[in-house]
Amino acid sequence: MDFETVYELMERAFPIEEHRSFAEQKALLDREDYRIFMYEENGSLAAFCAMYNLPDFSFIEHIAVAETFRGQGMGRRIMKEIMTASEKPIILEVEPPAGSEAAARRVRFYERLGFHLHDHPYEQPPLHEGSAPLPLQLMSYPDAYDRDAFEHVKRMILHHVYDA
Repeated sequence: MDFETVYELMERAFPIEEHRSFAEQKALLDREDYRIFMYEENGSLAAFCAMYNLPDFSFIEHIAVAETFRGQGMGRRIMKEIMTASEKPIILEVEPPAGSEAAARRVRFYERLGFHLHDHPYEQPPLHEGSAPLPLQLMSYPDAYDRDAFEHVKRMILHHVYDA
C-alpha cells in the first residue's frame, strides 16, 4: 500500500479540519516519532492507524476503517492490538459526544475498550490557514487523568504534534 491510498481513506473518514494537506501529512512520515500502520484485506487497504510515539504516551492521531470493512470488528481488533503492544498510556482526540449521534457512538466505542473521556477544555489547533481551532476532547487509556496530568498531556500534544 502507498501513502496516497491511506490519504484517500483519511479524506473520506475525517472532515477537512481534522487532517493536514497531502504534502503536510506525507511529510510527517519523515519524523522518527510518527508512524502509520496499514491493515490489508484481500489486497485492499482495510484500515490504518496513524500515531505518534511521544515521551510519556502514544498519541493516536487518526484511525479509520474503509467503508466496505466497517461493522466487522476490525476497528476493535486494531485498537486491542495497539493497546496490547503499547508500553505507554494511549491518548486520542474525539469530537464531543454531545455534538452528534456519530460522535457519541465513537466515544462509547472507545469507552467499551477501557478509554476514559476527559471534560477538561481542549482544542485542536487549526491545521489549515484561516481555519479556527477545533473543539475536541481527549480520551486516555488505561487511566483517567486529573487536571494537572491532563494539562501536561495537552501541552505535550500541542508541542509535539501541532507545534503550538
